[in-house]
Order: sequence, then C-alpha cells, then structure tokens
Amino acid sequence: MNPRRTHSRILAGVAGVAVAAVLSLPALAEDVTQSRLENADSEPQNWLTPFQNYSSHRYSRLNEITRDNVGDLRVAFVLPVTTGLIGRNNMDLENHPLVDDGMMYYDDAGGIIFKVDVSSGTRGNIVWRADAAVSKDESSRSRGMAMWGNAVYHNLTDGRVVAVDRDSGEFLFDVQIARVEHPGHSGVNLEEESFTAAPLAAEGRIIVGNSAGDSGTRGWLAAVDATTGEEIWRTYSVPGPGEPGHETWADDHGAWKTGGASFWTTGSYDVGQRATIWGAAQPVPMHDPQFRPGDNLYSNSAVAFNIDDGSIEWYFQYVPNESWDYDEQGVHILVDAPFDGTDRQQVIHWGRNGFVYQLDRTNGEFISATQFVDEVNWTAGIDPKTGKPVEYNPTLQIQEYVPEFRMMRDEAQGPVICPHRLGGVRWQPPAYNADTHISYVGSRDGCASFENIPVIARADGGVDAAGPGGNAGINRPAIKDFGMHGLLGALDVTTGQMVARFPTHYDNESGVLATSGGIVFTATVDGTISAHNDETLEQLWSFNTGYGIKSPVISYAVDGKQYIAILAGGNLTTAGLQADFPEIITNKIPGGALFVFAL
Repeated sequence: MNPRRTHSRILAGVAGVAVAAVLSLPALAEDVTQSRLENADSEPQNWLTPFQNYSSHRYSRLNEITRDNVGDLRVAFVLPVTTGLIGRNNMDLENHPLVDDGMMYYDDAGGIIFKVDVSSGTRGNIVWRADAAVSKDESSRSRGMAMWGNAVYHNLTDGRVVAVDRDSGEFLFDVQIARVEHPGHSGVNLEEESFTAAPLAAEGRIIVGNSAGDSGTRGWLAAVDATTGEEIWRTYSVPGPGEPGHETWADDHGAWKTGGASFWTTGSYDVGQRATIWGAAQPVPMHDPQFRPGDNLYSNSAVAFNIDDGSIEWYFQYVPNESWDYDEQGVHILVDAPFDGTDRQQVIHWGRNGFVYQLDRTNGEFISATQFVDEVNWTAGIDPKTGKPVEYNPTLQIQEYVPEFRMMRDEAQGPVICPHRLGGVRWQPPAYNADTHISYVGSRDGCASFENIPVIARADGGVDAAGPGGNAGINRPAIKDFGMHGLLGALDVTTGQMVARFPTHYDNESGVLATSGGIVFTATVDGTISAHNDETLEQLWSFNTGYGIKSPVISYAVDGKQYIAILAGGNLTTAGLQADFPEIITNKIPGGALFVFAL
C-alpha cells in the first residue's frame, strides 16, 4: 500500500461549524448517484458535475432568460470570497460552483470548501465551510470540485484528495495521492506533483490527474474509491521502459522521467464504452524538442482510459515532437451527430494550436480539423487523412514542420509564431448545443515571438530545472506578444465549418455556456460577463464585476427561476497579460466574489 495520511470524520473549521449551528439546517441532500450523473440533462435546475454532464456539453436547458429579455438581467446577490487570500497576496479562481437543490458548493482556491444556501434568490447564506488546511506555501488555484453520493470532493494543490459530507461539512477522508512513491514512478521531482483539474466522479471512482507537468514531473491519471479514498489504479501518460510508446522518447538521458504530458483540465466520460477521455499536455521541456527526440507519446494527445483498470483504450496525438507549448490538455466534448451525412460518435476538441478537431470517440480515428484562430503559421495545415500536420515525417526524430517558424537551439529571437504560445484554448471550457449541433468556444488569439535556451539533463535523468533553460527551455523576459485579443467562435459539427466569429478586445480565459434561451454567456479577463446571440455571437448584455475573471459561467434554477452565476477573482498575473493589458493589471484588486444574476 502506498504511504498516505488519512484523517476520518474531521470537523469543518470552527467558523464553519459556528455558521452551521446558527442557521436552521436545510433538508438532507439527495445522493448524487451514477444514474443522476448519467441523466444530468434531465435536471437543468442543478449543476452536478464539472462541465454540466459527462459529455462536457455545458448546455443549460433553462430558457427563462432569452435573447429578448437578457438585457433586463440584474445582480441578484454577491457573496465575497476572500478566505483564499489569508496568508497569500492573491488567489486564482478558475473554478465553477456545483449546485444541487438550491445548495451551492465551491472552494476558495486555497483549500476551503463552502456550502451556500442560494434558495432565497436574494442572498447566499453560508451553511458551513470546511478547511482542508492547505499550506500557504502552496499556490492558490482551483478549477473546481465533484460530487458523488452525499459528498463533495476536492483534489488539492498539495496532492491530497478530500471528501466532505454535504450535510455536516465533516471530512470523510483526506488522502495523499500525489507526491507519494508509486510503482513505476521515475523517482524524479515527486515533490512537484500537484492537482489543478477538477476531479471527475464516475462509477464509484474519483478520477484525478497530476497537473504539474511544467514543473518537470511525469504525467499520470488515477482513480480512487469514492467511499474510502483508496487508490484503484494509476496510469502514466509518459511510458516508462518496457511500456508501449517508450521508444518515442528516443534520447539517451532519460527525458521521459520529467516528460510532462500532464492533465490539468477535467476529462469527459463515455458511459457506453466505460472510457474517460482526457487531454494530455505538452512534453517537457516544452520549447526544446532536441532534448527529447521522437514523437513523445502520449503528450499532446487525446487519451481514452478504461474506467475500471485505467488501461489506455486509444489515443490520438495532435502534434508529435511539439515545441510551441500547444499542449492539448483542454476539454474533449462527446457528441453524437452526423458528419458528412454519416452518423458518428464524435469527440470535439478546440485546440491550443489553432485548430478545432473532430475524432471518432470509439477508436480515436481522425475525422476533421478546422482553423478557428485568425492566423496559423507553424504548419501549412492538417492532413485530411491522418490528422497530423501536413509536414509531419514519421521517419524523423526531430520534426521540422515549417522551418522558419520552428525554433531550435541557440537561435536568436525567433520569428512571430501564430497562434500565441498561450492560445487558442487552454482550460477555457467550450460548449455544445445538442439540438442545433453547434459547438461554441471562448479563446485567446494573437501571436508571439520568443527565444529558446537549451536545457540540460540531470545526472539521474530528465531536465535539470536549475540549468540555464530551466524546465521550459525559454527566455521568458524575451517573450513578445502581438495582436492579443479574445475570440468567440461557433462550429457546425455536422460539416466541420465555422459558422460565426466574434472578437473581443480582452482575452477570454473563461470559456462559454450555451443555453436553450438562444444565448451564449462568457466572460473576459477585464472582469466583464456578457451574453451573446447564439446564432450571430453579437453581444446583447454585459456587466463588469470589478475583478479579473478566469472562471466559467454556470446556470441553475430554484422554484423555476433561472440564475446565472460566476466566480470572479482570477489572478491575472498568471495569465500572461502584463504586457498586453497593463490597465487591467493595475486596476484589479486582490480577492473575489460569487456573482449571481437573474431577471
């Protein structure tokens, strides 16, 4: 058994217990079962799982708020979220609340979990708060939580997974899953592992992924038992010696040991195939492909894992031997829709490399790819048969792609690369309207130039983070940005054609929510939440919160009344915006709040 610390039935923080004691306790929650999660679309009044349903559609079937009346949307209530600042100078809310029967659950990015009664529609009443006691030395960042049974689950930046009773706020278990020795581990940078992706609850398991590839760790996905916290399986996304794919790390200095391919955006779950599909991030070092010759599996890939034993059912690698930081760890939407006249079980992935991909989710077969950002110059296009960049040569260990835009070692300041190394899409969740077969995206657009610095190998394998190039192989002060802006886009998944585009002045790191009221909701980093016509993407309404926003919008209902909610308070200095939008960096204050809107 792996060494872990486990604490059972720990009471929530004193303040949380005091609040719960004062308020009259609400009725006991109905368990969140496998059946409820599989049928989440039938409960539009709730928001039960990270991206609304197992297919990651982020589509609300609530329709009280429409194109005709969205202009009347007003603030219903605001609830400050400031506990994440205790002992820190900032916090990074990139998370979404969960809602079940008028009760909302969210965390403060610093390890404190809240249950809030939102049933009145006019204020949020804190029922309890549970403090997981995360060290203040850990980064304050979260992308959300999950629910199963009568518990809410959070995987923390310090590598723990905790379960909290939804009625009492008591801790049910607290287990160390990351930063512990495990069979097959590389033995390098174990202490750097971390969680930022929200967990996924399915089949009595809580699925979590190591999110710290950029720190020189080796990516993995794991399942823990939802009742006990005991680990069930763990699968590495960088194959070790003797594992299929290890040959794609063709160096002689153990680059696989710190190879990245981490998971920092929550995956989807295909119930019929019992497969959970996650996107793996870029290889490490991200900007020095000569350090890690070969295709570097399973980095930059869609990977389908068997929910029972963690075995890899299929994969599709977007860009082998990639070096622009186009890690394709973002959301993979599951879609049942015809393409070119033939019914297909699809995966839709809005990529960081500037293309939106359509795959067959039964086997990973490529279907289509369409450029959605303004400009792409790292490749001349995607091969319509293979789905690989047209320049990809399987006989080469170091891919050339378009040589003038392929940075190599010891080159001076490079050319302008499009898209930017931080966009199109990172964690920003897209949406899908199953009635119209249109998928929506909120993304970052623009270009950049930068200078590579060769990394060096450590004696026991992998990257020496203390070397001149660090873990990344880039001179960060030399990064220059060009034409940065946000972008809303819409794709018809039956044709693979973009059907609408709407640029925004400020970067979009929030993603989108589509609703049956004919609206797409989104937010930009300057703190503005906005509503758009879902056919034209024309803006219909907006409200500035005064905080930077990097969290996605959700919708829920109480007694038939629809609400729009968002957590505002993204740390904009971690978004790479200082040079692009200095005015919002200057004007934004630390802290955050839950904003809820209604007619």
